[in-house]
Amino acid sequence: MSKPEPLYTSEFGPCACSQLRRAARKLSALYDRLLEDAGVTVTQYALLVNIARAGEITRTALATQLGMDRTTLTRNLMPLEKAGLLSAALGADRRERLICLTEKGTRKLSESYVLWKRAQAVFATQMGPAKLKQLRSALQAAELAAEIQAEETSNSAS
Repeated sequence: MSKPEPLYTSEFGPCACSQLRRAARKLSALYDRLLEDAGVTVTQYALLVNIARAGEITRTALATQLGMDRTTLTRNLMPLEKAGLLSAALGADRRERLICLTEKGTRKLSESYVLWKRAQAVFATQMGPAKLKQLRSALQAAELAAEIQAEETSNSAS
């Protein structure tokens, strides 16, 4: 009987996904702390920004843009809708509902932008310009690698 390989060893090093998720949680906590005075989380801030940029957008398009599934998106939109920061209108296709910011939502976005900018500056200063540029490049490459693998897996399942 052979001895099983220890679960923690790999020629690829530590689990990249776990490392990325741990870093993302810590970075999210930093942004959340600094956005606290505006009463939004960094996830909610990202939703407000993306909706504002689009003017109006469907849930499906917003979920795709943010790389979220629709269920997660809906769960994250609920507090914003309850707070009166979003409204929905019928699209060209009557089945389609378009999300947009209300006046209150626009004010909340402006208020939180100042705090987000501070969070961004804190992180960018801590990282330094060269490392921040490397991080952005590495994150783009990681996202692309994951997308390619997801497509290949999806195509092989068909």
